Amino acid sequence: MRKRIFSLLLIVTIALCAFPSVAWGFYYDNPAEEAFSTTRFELLIPQITLGARNNLFNLDNINIDLTKPEAKDKFLSQMKGGYFKSDFSSELKTGLTIGRFSLHLHPWATGSFRLAPGIPELVFVGYGPNDDGTSKTYDLAGTKVNGLAALSLDLKYGHPIPLQDGSQLGVGVTFRFIKGLAMADSEVTSGTLRVDQTGEATLNAESRYLYTDLPEGEVSFNNSSGAGFLTDLGVSYTKDRWRAGLALKNIGAIKWKNLQQGTYTYDGEVTTGPDGPEFSEDNATTTETVISKYTLSLPLVLEAQGSYHWLESLYCHLGMETGFADGWGISSSPRLWTGLEWKPRHLVRMAGGISYHDKHWDYNALLEL
Repeated sequence: MRKRIFSLLLIVTIALCAFPSVAWGFYYDNPAEEAFSTTRFELLIPQITLGARNNLFNLDNINIDLTKPEAKDKFLSQMKGGYFKSDFSSELKTGLTIGRFSLHLHPWATGSFRLAPGIPELVFVGYGPNDDGTSKTYDLAGTKVNGLAALSLDLKYGHPIPLQDGSQLGVGVTFRFIKGLAMADSEVTSGTLRVDQTGEATLNAESRYLYTDLPEGEVSFNNSSGAGFLTDLGVSYTKDRWRAGLALKNIGAIKWKNLQQGTYTYDGEVTTGPDGPEFSEDNATTTETVISKYTLSLPLVLEAQGSYHWLESLYCHLGMETGFADGWGISSSPRLWTGLEWKPRHLVRMAGGISYHDKHWDYNALLEL
């Protein structure tokens, strides 16, 4: 059963992360920008956003031939520190804006994969002793998978502050009332796969996991197992054609109840069967308990962007985003972006640009009516 779960997890990882998504270069959401809004009333019909990014697969190596030794080395060297990193997210947003105040209903889901250096090599190269015949050890520690799904009610407001030199300072805040629907977090705390001279493999690994115990029946707003508040703060400065802003996101926590917490330990041989590696249940030990309360703090995110207003409807942007920690759909590796945006008479929005993140260049294209 655990073998099937691992195989399914690997397939889902590759399927979700087969290509880098369009960069989030223009997904700059600073609540302080509301301070300069000229919108009197706006009704937002459901807006759906999907995203996934990784540091291994890209369009350049979509047809890569891994049977060539030099191709394998180049392919695996793309991963910073040897770790395969993938973050994904999806969200739906609907609501209204009145002046500088907005209210949105916002279901969303986010998650991350972090695979230790040994796992990508096992998947794409296979396991065996070193080329000189000596035993080889694959490092599995640090592999993490986490994700959550939630429903939030977002209240955003921005306030302008006129300055003496004709410029303006905008300050803004977004309050997010969160109802957590599901959450899971697992990590291989220690683990090695050792292959001796004869090709026999021995696995020694310890992992811990945590997940929500979903109530019977449908999960709804009233019977969800998580609740909390998150706050985004922003500041923005504008003068003439220049604008610069800074935003700090995910301040707060989500409190969960009735979580399943456990550990899984495996110490023994791994045999090769007709369907791949096989693990003996006699070598595995599992412990599980229920914890009534748990507090989850998402990694803080810092965003910065500078803009220059060209001509009447053309804008040039330069920005940066980074997380203060890894996981939950957030990367601690800084992402830099630049691009152009065209908004004629606020009837249509077209944008395009490029971004750099984790040794990869990504592209961005947007058409919004």
